Amino acid sequence: MFVFTTVNDLQHFISSHASKHRIGFVPTMGALHAGHLSLINASKHNHELTVCSIFVNPTQFNNPSDLEKYPRTLSQDLKLLAETGCDVVFTPEPEQLYGSDIQAQIYDYGEIMNSFEGAFRPGHFNGVITVVKKLFEAVKPDAAYFGSKDLQQCMVVSQLIKREFPNLKLHIMPTIREENGLAMSSRNTRLSDTEKILATGLYKAMNNAAENIKNEVDINAAINAAAYKYLNNPLFKIEYFNLINTENFNVANAIQPNCNYAIIIACWCGEVRLIDNLPLVET
Repeated sequence: MFVFTTVNDLQHFISSHASKHRIGFVPTMGALHAGHLSLINASKHNHELTVCSIFVNPTQFNNPSDLEKYPRTLSQDLKLLAETGCDVVFTPEPEQLYGSDIQAQIYDYGEIMNSFEGAFRPGHFNGVITVVKKLFEAVKPDAAYFGSKDLQQCMVVSQLIKREFPNLKLHIMPTIREENGLAMSSRNTRLSDTEKILATGLYKAMNNAAENIKNEVDINAAINAAAYKYLNNPLFKIEYFNLINTENFNVANAIQPNCNYAIIIACWCGEVRLIDNLPLVET
């Protein structure tokens, strides 16, 4: 496994292999878990060269405290990537990508950037688009792999690819969960043992709401009942819990034929903000 910290060294290596290898790319912020490694394995299955970036992007954090507390476990991450068979790791300092002016560019992709995560984390998606664009330009991959736990982020990245990287294929891979249903996340390391047990309520609430919606219970009533049953605890603070149309990320108040839907949730568990989603699969 090769590890690079500068764009020049990374591109020099990739350019010497590009004629022989199709490149799969997995961008991460580190603190890797089985969900990330599943993306590495998917890329390895489809491509001859897999590149993983580890970069805690400062411009997508609207809360400086959240940036400071974000887990950083580079040595362990490199060990996991080597064991998984990753080919190349890119671990730049912010100046390598941004230069001396570490600022996000301003983008307008419409309502997909302003609702839900965009509303609760102002400027977040400008930072996401800025860094993903810079990483795509550095790596020049044939395909990129993202986990569907960050569903709205996936939709925003999809817009970036359509607009600026039309030859790049986006793979949105299923959420990997703990045995108890908790979605794997780097932020889970900040949960206490008690909070980890409580946090399974998010998955239980989504499943309960989905089942009732499929049984033709009123959507708002189903979501409110699920929240009351599984998230009625002082440690929880729900920011949103909705059924959305995945094509446009608009709130769905009714189920229409030939449309795809998902339940999305953002909820604080103690001092840790968790997000999750669950596709509404018709049976």
